Amino acid sequence: MITINLLPDEFRKRAKTPARMVAAVAVAVIANGALFSWWCYLHFGVRANVDTTRSVLQLDMDGLKPQVTYHESLQKEITTRSARETALADITSNRILWTKVVDELVDVVHAGREGIEHYVWFDDINVKMEDAGANRRRSSFGTLKAGGHSGSTEYEQVANFLGDIADVGLSPLMKTFELPADPQGKRNEPDVDLIPSVNWSFPLDLELKSPDERNGVVKKAEKPAAKKEAAK
Repeated sequence: MITINLLPDEFRKRAKTPARMVAAVAVAVIANGALFSWWCYLHFGVRANVDTTRSVLQLDMDGLKPQVTYHESLQKEITTRSARETALADITSNRILWTKVVDELVDVVHAGREGIEHYVWFDDINVKMEDAGANRRRSSFGTLKAGGHSGSTEYEQVANFLGDIADVGLSPLMKTFELPADPQGKRNEPDVDLIPSVNWSFPLDLELKSPDERNGVVKKAEKPAAKKEAAK
């Protein structure tokens, strides 16, 4: 049924918006306002703070990068130099100053006994070094061999000379070598051009100690059993 309102406008009832719609619109406006406020807070507050912190940290990192690079270069240099130092220390520990050894041998000859030097001379001196490497338990590390002569009619002078070499208080050779072998020699024919004319030929055979023993790292090690059997 169609209803027609013929009343003038001033007497008509005005149409009202439903309360539910008003409430829904209000809720939507409040929600949008809250979301907009939250976005503004994140954008202008938190983000600005994060950007500022990031800029500060970036500046710190840019300042630390050269130091880190320099530290890394120093670390590489330290590693290289440490390797060189280790290699040099290993070489030095195995090195023998043969001029010093010869001087010490000559000192024993001139020292003699009871103020009289040994009448000893050598035809030759031969040295042989064995590379110890990682095998520091090997039986031989090198030798010093010489063909010697003792100008005396008495054979005991050879034993006295070898005894003086083995005397730690008289000769520093025992810091480098093992004890010399038992004395042995051969009497030569008299030579009128020599004073004294009679002399004994004898071998001087000294065996090097291990690098650790020469440097005082370990005490003197006993000879391997195999070498003892071979000597027998």
